[in-house]
Amino acid sequence: MTSKTPLYDRHTALEAKLAPFAGWEMPIQYKGILTEHRAVREHVGLFDVSHMGQIMVDGPDAEQLLDYVSTNRISGKVPGSATYTVWCDEDGGSVDDVIVYKIADSRYFVVVNAGNRDKDYAHLTAQARLHHFNVDIRPLFSNRGILSLQGPSSFPLLNALIPETTSLKPMHIISLDGGALLVSRTGYTGAGGFEIYGSDETIIKWWDLLLDKGKPYGILPVGLGARDTLRLEMGFALYGHELTESIAPSESVSAWTIKWDKQDFLGKKALEYLEKSSKKRYANGVKILDKAIMRQGCPIMKEGVSIGEATSGGFSPTLECSIGLVLSRTPLQNGDLIDVQIRSNICQARVEELPFVRKIA
Repeated sequence: MTSKTPLYDRHTALEAKLAPFAGWEMPIQYKGILTEHRAVREHVGLFDVSHMGQIMVDGPDAEQLLDYVSTNRISGKVPGSATYTVWCDEDGGSVDDVIVYKIADSRYFVVVNAGNRDKDYAHLTAQARLHHFNVDIRPLFSNRGILSLQGPSSFPLLNALIPETTSLKPMHIISLDGGALLVSRTGYTGAGGFEIYGSDETIIKWWDLLLDKGKPYGILPVGLGARDTLRLEMGFALYGHELTESIAPSESVSAWTIKWDKQDFLGKKALEYLEKSSKKRYANGVKILDKAIMRQGCPIMKEGVSIGEATSGGFSPTLECSIGLVLSRTPLQNGDLIDVQIRSNICQARVEELPFVRKIA
């Protein structure tokens, strides 16, 4: 049985195309993926991402615990900061990629992927128990929602409604109404924008308000279909594709999160061993030069030799061609030509620098 977000009735009223995703009944599109994608790139779009998991971590050892389970550096960050990171297991596999928000000293808020929420909570509590960290970990898995407001016009729209967001810096968060409302300036589209976190009632109120006040800006509700094409144009990882328990963060487009100079973090020894191993794989972005759409699992070859496979692929509405991310057993350089097997056809592709499309802060 699939779960429903607090906005399910709003989606059906808008005649959204709904489909199961990570155990949730989610809107895939409303007016169409291309239309919604372009609305976000050029104007503003509103996403329901209430399927994502929210976890609160409090206590004197909260920073120490989160720093230990993260590839990125959590310790020493200022209150209000946000950090994208990967959580590893002891073998270096990717448990999940998450965003850790520092609300205040000894108080953190973590947003995790929908399909991993229970696994992540179990992972965090197990590490806290194993290493005797003095923390209180609370899953906020009910009566909570998240909106994502993305696109260049998201700034004047939200700034007018919440003046405090005018001074909000990228990768930061603010707490309003005594903590009942959280607003962050992060995103998964590269188009700039905000996330709004609150109770079901708060999320419903803000969904209606933003769609109403956003009309002069050309706002559209946007589904998960355009969310995927937007993140793909940026070369962002999607868990289950670029990151899995068998794909280490150092083999992914999220490799930049690894702070090797940290004294220790869970999985560090395994990742260091992998760096010296012939089994290390490499992530790259590619543009398909033929008229075909690459998908996850498509084999890739160089000079007739199999070197790996695609982890994600699709049509880029901005570039008007097929793009994707690949995982290769051999290093590749920008400009290299490779072959991709798409169904029964062998198509040529060129390795491209990421992101494919310019990012807006």
